[in-house]
Amino acid sequence: MDTATHIGMGLCLSAISTIDPDVAASATLFAAMTTTALVGSHAPDFDTIFKLKGNSAYLRQHRGKSHGLIALVAWPLLISLVVGALFGVAPTSLWLMAQIAVALHVFVDLFNAYGTQALHPIKTSWIGWGVINTFDPFLFALYYGAFGIWVLTGAAVVIFPILVAIVIIYYAVQFKLRNDALASAARYFGGAHQLFISPGMKWDEWHVAAQLRDEYSVVKLRSGVVVECGNFHIKEEPHGDPLFELVKQNADLQAFLEFSKIHTYTVSRKDGITEYRFTNLRYFTKEVYPFVAVVRIDEKTKKIVSSYTGWVFSERTLQKKLIIPAL
Repeated sequence: MDTATHIGMGLCLSAISTIDPDVAASATLFAAMTTTALVGSHAPDFDTIFKLKGNSAYLRQHRGKSHGLIALVAWPLLISLVVGALFGVAPTSLWLMAQIAVALHVFVDLFNAYGTQALHPIKTSWIGWGVINTFDPFLFALYYGAFGIWVLTGAAVVIFPILVAIVIIYYAVQFKLRNDALASAARYFGGAHQLFISPGMKWDEWHVAAQLRDEYSVVKLRSGVVVECGNFHIKEEPHGDPLFELVKQNADLQAFLEFSKIHTYTVSRKDGITEYRFTNLRYFTKEVYPFVAVVRIDEKTKKIVSSYTGWVFSERTLQKKLIIPAL
């Protein structure tokens, strides 16, 4: 989920803590609980610091070890110790809140298409169920709305059981809608070898990329109605191309290929520069495929002059991230 939604969940957890009379009666303990809930709800995403080392490092690390089994134990211990020391509160009284906050963060991230390495180090595969969009407007409004009502009324015992029930029902409905969309896509494509689904931001909107025998096909499903978005011939990577043998050592491209399960590529040449552009087909938003890797290499010197991997939503933005002019 996005940062704002994780924080909203943390605020709700802090409000729930006031059901405990000791927390409700102590401003210091409540402040410690709130800090623990907020930090714990965001802690697994502290791996954002890897952006300082570049997008390739961030892509490899984000939602990886920081969301794994070791981190699931380490984060709550660290948070309860640090917050306890800051507020003069026993860490043991904060540990359960920290554990719940961290566990919920990791758990809800599994429902996104992006997924996590939640079973690391036992398994390093990515787990993503493609049920909830990274930003879900309904959940965002629900968490902040419940917290706002609590601020006005203080009725935690009434508000939050209702909130939990609504969230569980919503997730169950989303699971059913996703399964229905996958079934519709399977019927539409017939002999698809693999289907990759991701949810849109609108109600019952899904993006499905299918691997067929000779091509990749991409569609959107809106309430069961299929809308074609594009077809791409399946091409082997350009092995035997001496320039590509150099390009595939690039960190940006390697990170993209490690993460991307379904993608296509193009090769273009201009003024002695060759560009290799890889585009992931699973994600489609604002009428573009935003997750890309681009590497440009000088044909004469055999040196890479520019590269980028990440999420961009326009060609203009992409060109700004690359050093030399567009091909």
